[in-house]
Amino acid sequence: MKGVKQTEFAVNCPETTLALESVPGLMHSVPFSYAFFSTLKKNSQIAPHTGPCNIRLRCHLPLVVPDGDCGMNIGGHDIKWKVGEPIIFDDCYEHYVWNNTDQDRVVLLFDIWHPSLHPEEVTSIEEMFRYAKDQGWGSGKDNKSQKDDE
Repeated sequence: MKGVKQTEFAVNCPETTLALESVPGLMHSVPFSYAFFSTLKKNSQIAPHTGPCNIRLRCHLPLVVPDGDCGMNIGGHDIKWKVGEPIIFDDCYEHYVWNNTDQDRVVLLFDIWHPSLHPEEVTSIEEMFRYAKDQGWGSGKDNKSQKDDE
């Protein structure tokens, strides 16, 4: 979650962990990378939104898909999940989901590096986030303020 592997996930879901680790280009070292089971409860929606950056593609591997009015809209195109058939999309495009059925929908959601990035760019992005983490940026810790430098 957010680029940090969760030990509890690996312990409770070892086969899923192995499967994810075999995915070419799986993102796992930057805060914009996720891998988790996403449950959309019955009779619920997630409002239109966009991803924070265009360095990744988002993958949905449908595991439980109820019959009926349950789907996703990506960039104005309606899509229906089918169990076992992955959907890979650029989440920078506005998207939203709905489940107007009486059952939950479950997908394995994970991110891969955007294929238009060169390996050197991926390495640079990883190094940038590693440096930021080492500096304590974004950790909530008190950092030396600009005022202290004046």
